[in-house]
Amino acid sequence: MGSCAPFVLLLGILACLARSRSGVVYGQSLARRSADIPGPDNFFRHRYPTVVALGDYVYIDGGELSHLPNGTETNTTQSGLPLSSYAENSTLSLSLKESWTNDTVEFRSISKRAPPLDQQVYWSDPSNGAGALYTWGGMAVGSASPPADDDLWRFNADGTGGGTWTISSEGDYRDFVRLVRPVGAAFTQGNQVGYALGGQATSKTDSSIQKEYPGYALPGLVSYDFQTGNWTNSTTTPNSYGALGTSLNGLAEFVPFGPNGLLLFLGGAEAPIDATNETIVQTAINGVYLYDPSTGKWYKQPITGDRPSPFERACSVGVPGPNNTYEIYIYGGTSTQGTGKTSADVHVLSLPGFVFFDAHSPGTPRADHACAAVGKGKRQMLSYGGINGEPGLPGGNTETTADPWKQGLGVYDMSEMTWKDSFDPDAADYESPAVVTDWYANGGMDKVTWCDEGLKGLFINDSAIAYGAAGNETDSSSDDTHKKVGIIVGSTVGGTIALAIIGAVLFWVLRKRSRERSQSRLAETIDEYRPEPWPKDSPRLRSVTPGTMVSAPTPTLIEIHGTTRGELPAEDVEWTYELPAPTPKLRSELPDRKYST
Repeated sequence: MGSCAPFVLLLGILACLARSRSGVVYGQSLARRSADIPGPDNFFRHRYPTVVALGDYVYIDGGELSHLPNGTETNTTQSGLPLSSYAENSTLSLSLKESWTNDTVEFRSISKRAPPLDQQVYWSDPSNGAGALYTWGGMAVGSASPPADDDLWRFNADGTGGGTWTISSEGDYRDFVRLVRPVGAAFTQGNQVGYALGGQATSKTDSSIQKEYPGYALPGLVSYDFQTGNWTNSTTTPNSYGALGTSLNGLAEFVPFGPNGLLLFLGGAEAPIDATNETIVQTAINGVYLYDPSTGKWYKQPITGDRPSPFERACSVGVPGPNNTYEIYIYGGTSTQGTGKTSADVHVLSLPGFVFFDAHSPGTPRADHACAAVGKGKRQMLSYGGINGEPGLPGGNTETTADPWKQGLGVYDMSEMTWKDSFDPDAADYESPAVVTDWYANGGMDKVTWCDEGLKGLFINDSAIAYGAAGNETDSSSDDTHKKVGIIVGSTVGGTIALAIIGAVLFWVLRKRSRERSQSRLAETIDEYRPEPWPKDSPRLRSVTPGTMVSAPTPTLIEIHGTTRGELPAEDVEWTYELPAPTPKLRSELPDRKYST
């Protein structure tokens, strides 16, 4: 027993170490979860997030958080200085199955293998099982260094609010490594292809680049095929996009017009490739750029209406209207023109009218936030995160005021153009706002100026298509006259159709009865005949056709002299039952042999 004591002591020490290690890991897990989900009382700001709706859940990823230490501060930090921010290390999800408010909703934390970064490119693929999410590019948070490997990461949702992260394979890795990891690109997806326009490359995005912000402006439109894994990079020039062929912090939407859809880009800024703060200029909102992936052709289409000021770092969602329109809702952003502050406005761009409307329903000022159309009817726009900071500041969170929305969540009813703090899973389907339908009903499409007849053909290929509302009410007396004429015509046509139906029914009934009587007589005839065994192979009966005497109980031979003979059948005759053949005409024949008396 004494020799076993050291081993027992060793096992005890190992058990204590195991308990101690598990306690440390568990404590780290709780601390990380608490930091990733501060809760409604401690939440302060979440900058650079991305929001993606997949099925019955919304997934939030990326960016950097700041939270209050104990929830005691109200609107500002006690010192008046901005709170420090840290990378969001988890992927969060929200359920869309039940109603909630931004004060009561609970986030779910999902562990993440992918590196935590800011301003990444995100592409969603809802057609892949429960949905998939791709992320590429981005910049390191705070003082961290950018990742050594430039990978494309994929998140596979599991349909229950969870999922897993993996590195996605490339169709041709040589094409992929030629790309420069961007930050601030305008991105969207359509037909299982992801697109990213422009962006910047700095020392925070790629360790091989020494230049700090604003770094280098990246020309080109990058695309990634979800099915094949192939990458392409289409060149953008001043002749195709903008004055310089670059785009910084703009918006992109895939719009369902033309045979294969189009890409629409608006807002943001542009700069020469070797950018400086002085050479970055925000894009004027006097037109939108469209790209046809099928042909590779660019268009710049003028826009009208109540246009917003030039902006960067806004969020947008696109939703189809019930009357052949498509609306793009734009919320927030920063501007170097006008007030030079962060915007709280919501603007609507309606296609194919290419007309802007001011919703006149401001939310709260914010930029570097994210939006998504949520709910079964896609009527609600969910906004999450963002800051109310000065324009053009790329660094850490300069915010000193807490987010006025609990947990950074706001919900916008796009049909009613109103903000609220709750989500309704049973909200009605999206309908274009009244201001939009009125514009189309009043002949707005007649005033559209097209930059290219080819583009017009992609949006309008049938002159009979009605956009927006079906039309305004006409003169009431005219309506009454039309109604009366309609009633008269309807009554006449209806009466004629009714008589025709009645006649057809009577004809069918009589015809059916006639067929039933005919079938009944035929059944009686068949039932009357009860065939008896027929000596088919008897040599003496070969000259007699079966059924010669239908009414007789047995066949009878008829001879030339009319003398009837009855004979016994031969032995071992095989009897066969047969249905009667049609009764032939009887002919008297001479017997084929002699019979002795």
